[in-house]
Amino acid sequence: MKQYILSLPTIEATDRNLYLSKEVNQSSIEELVKNIIKINEEDEQHQKIYDFYKFPYERPPIKIYLDTYGGLLYQTFGLVSVMESSKTPIHTIVTGCAMSAGFIILISGHRRFAYKMSTPLYHQASTILIGEVKNVADSYIEAKRVQYMMEKIVVKKTRITRLKLRDIYNLKKDWYMTSSEAKRLGVVDEII
Repeated sequence: MKQYILSLPTIEATDRNLYLSKEVNQSSIEELVKNIIKINEEDEQHQKIYDFYKFPYERPPIKIYLDTYGGLLYQTFGLVSVMESSKTPIHTIVTGCAMSAGFIILISGHRRFAYKMSTPLYHQASTILIGEVKNVADSYIEAKRVQYMMEKIVVKKTRITRLKLRDIYNLKKDWYMTSSEAKRLGVVDEII
């Protein structure tokens, strides 16, 4: 009698390592989003095959390695939405720095990690108000809305309170953190 060996597909770990080591902008975020969506689609296909054969399938995590000074917030919010909807777990790892928009990406991982000598940084949203008075007023309202969205993400995903954020805004512009402080505040789950 012939024996058949069932070989189920596997995914190489390197396919899941993504890097953000430049400015957070349209092209850098677009690259991350495309990769996250592609990996989720592949995992969905694998899930169907494994389900068909009644084998458990645990999706290997996507790892986003961060070393960025930040950048554009609208693009960051788009990436955060994609990360939150990802069925495949996403781990964020800060290797050097995760500042400004990079901080928001860092805290949005399903699991968050930092190397011992890495530096997360949080600060208020930045904007330039130029134009006619009406446009400046509208831009100010939008800047406040964006700031509120940032705060909402920080409060939801860390142990930092809105009150603590207000204190930081009153005391200093940039809030640099050590990796141990970041762990204590729930910015990261683990120090590597």
